[in-house]
Amino acid sequence: MSSQDKKTSGMTRAEFLKGSALVALGAAAPQAAEAAQPAAPQPPGCKTWSWETPAAPIPAAEIKKTVDTDVVVIGAGLAGFCAAIAAKEAGADVIIIDKNRTFAARGGHITGFGTKVHQQTGIKPNYRQIVRSWILWAQGRVKEDILWEFAHKSGACLDWVIDMVEPKGLKVALWDGYYKGPDYTEQPVTHFFYKDGSDFIYKDGVVAGAGNPVLLPALEQVAKERGIQVHYRTKAARFVRDGASGPVRAVIAGEKGEYTRYNARKGVIIATGDYASSNELKQRFDPFALMADAQIYFPNKCNTGDAHIMAMQIGGAMQKVEPHAAVIHLEAGAASYGFLHVNALGERYKNEDVNTQSKSCTKAFQPGNIAWTIYDADGLSQVKAQIDAGLGGGLFYGQTFQRLGVGFDLSAEQQILERDVKVGKVKKADTLEDLAKQMNVPVANFLATVKRYNELVAMKDDVDFGKRAELLTPIVKPPFYAGKLLSTLLTMSGGLATNTRCEVIDANEKPIGNLYVAGSAAGDFFANDYPTICPGIGHGRCITFGRLAGTIAAGKSIDTIPSLKV
Repeated sequence: MSSQDKKTSGMTRAEFLKGSALVALGAAAPQAAEAAQPAAPQPPGCKTWSWETPAAPIPAAEIKKTVDTDVVVIGAGLAGFCAAIAAKEAGADVIIIDKNRTFAARGGHITGFGTKVHQQTGIKPNYRQIVRSWILWAQGRVKEDILWEFAHKSGACLDWVIDMVEPKGLKVALWDGYYKGPDYTEQPVTHFFYKDGSDFIYKDGVVAGAGNPVLLPALEQVAKERGIQVHYRTKAARFVRDGASGPVRAVIAGEKGEYTRYNARKGVIIATGDYASSNELKQRFDPFALMADAQIYFPNKCNTGDAHIMAMQIGGAMQKVEPHAAVIHLEAGAASYGFLHVNALGERYKNEDVNTQSKSCTKAFQPGNIAWTIYDADGLSQVKAQIDAGLGGGLFYGQTFQRLGVGFDLSAEQQILERDVKVGKVKKADTLEDLAKQMNVPVANFLATVKRYNELVAMKDDVDFGKRAELLTPIVKPPFYAGKLLSTLLTMSGGLATNTRCEVIDANEKPIGNLYVAGSAAGDFFANDYPTICPGIGHGRCITFGRLAGTIAAGKSIDTIPSLKV
């Protein structure tokens, strides 16, 4: 066990839940961010990656215990628990193993199409058009049959989870803070779970009583009540395959000299999440991810791609399309909103009316990877007016857990601003000159930029960058604010090559027998960039393909489940 594993494993459940309550879409709190570390350079002329070297066999003498079961699930997260519960429902004996002390719970947004919540609210997402837009975003470099499998089954799978956790005191809502602009339009498909008493407000890094940190304990309870064993502090080390081309029969897990062999009569499911904490995997499959200012994941940096490497070492392939899609949002810094954005030169560089993923990517190419959002004393009131009128929104523009039918909470946003000023994420000044000095940008450039922006506001026509006139607001009334924008790597959304049966496949498109993958470890679902048209789609696929993988691995046909028949 590495020193990092020991650190994570030594946390108490209370400490974990405190940390994992720091939620936004797919991530923990901004102040929990760690600076992203550059990948170690490859030696000159070196073309070998660690996974290209066959793993040394584990001596039989080091295997101290053997456990027999039907299905082994690697990973106690959203996909893992859904896979395990589904396999159990299909009649299999199931064991979950995980290297951490407790389950993984981050974020809270979950996409589903045509759920019971949609039916109750009368909202009917046009999933056919959504999938077309998704394919367009990926430039056609995804496996469309997998996308359609999600579109057809995500609603029923999310309803399945809702039915399991409602008796545990959880409720579900639709998120109304999604981006409503004309070009990067998001859809009303994002759900989140909550408990009564939650204020739904992201402040001081905490959303108490909402998101996946309340969902995962409920799913863990369901799993244990149904007789599913969960073996924490048990790190997977090797897959055991029958010869070079036979099915996977077992997983060897644990610590050196004290391994346990888990024999799986029916299948092994990889549900270990992504690989954003592996610099080697990022360097190989998407070097752009290394440009992020910070990285957030909880349990702390446990997403090291262990199972990806294990699968590749027995012949599994990663998805063919590269680069893999990195989820990079403005998580660790100040809220971006839709105001004037300037770079380290004090100059405007973009149309600010886009989603957080696009803002993060654009910022990476600015001098020093530095950017700020600029507004005045009326700024937050202007945001509320825009959000309530349906003109804007999205992550770090709108509010992360704003329920459908509930307006933007101005008082909560003012509290967040005060906190951000206190900790230095936002600079505050009575003059624009002083603000520029605090930002460490050229004063003359900055003043000229603000002057030009105010001219565009007066014209109601952004001839420079084309922002909608409705979002042009003046910067004239002190105090003035500058929010530091920090791009944050959340997850890597590329992964192991797979198919609609959730099987891990090899370089020849042949399934590896008895080896399945679900959730963020799976590939072929995203390409090039992460699409924000369905906020929470990463968690949505954890539920959908977790359920499908568990059912299939247990030997049951999906078509025998009425709600999943198309």
